[in-house]
Amino acid sequence: MFHLKSLFALALVAGLSACSSNPNLDGPEGTDLKPLSGSDAQAVQKGEDLDLGVEIIGVEIGESVNGGNVLLSDAANDLSGMEMKPVVYFGFDEYELSEQNTAIVKHYADILLNNPDKRVVLKGHTDERGTPEYNLALGERRAKSVERVMMLFGVAQPNIETISFGEEQPEAFEHTEAAWELNRRVEIQIQ
Repeated sequence: MFHLKSLFALALVAGLSACSSNPNLDGPEGTDLKPLSGSDAQAVQKGEDLDLGVEIIGVEIGESVNGGNVLLSDAANDLSGMEMKPVVYFGFDEYELSEQNTAIVKHYADILLNNPDKRVVLKGHTDERGTPEYNLALGERRAKSVERVMMLFGVAQPNIETISFGEEQPEAFEHTEAAWELNRRVEIQIQ
């Protein structure tokens, strides 16, 4: 019986230590992303198309923003007249971008490319469900996901800052699915 209890305790400790590992979200480890350099960076600054060898379904690389003159508004319109709010929403416990979210990120990446003196702050948020620590990590993963897509569209990493607020700054305060949907977001703030 003693042997069984110690075996159970050992399995419990091993399981908890495996669950507590924190992935490194700061570096490019685990991704193929590298900052643009040399002729690629010059091509992006000149506004030329650049083939990064990455296909993002549903978004054409050749699309662009009308001159990028929408920096001071809270929302911009894409070429079809659809409003593009600087917010990307996520499903429960998700941090991957949908087609619609990728289009929004591309829109604001184009604005940054047309205004090289501007920077962007990506603010990751979650709903109230989950521990504060987990929500901070999830908000960070969401912000980093948006950062990676912006970099794929040519925005230089030094021009992007990511912050996670976790559950601390909700958009809606009710305890309903509709409120939680509004709170699971990354805000795109161009400065």
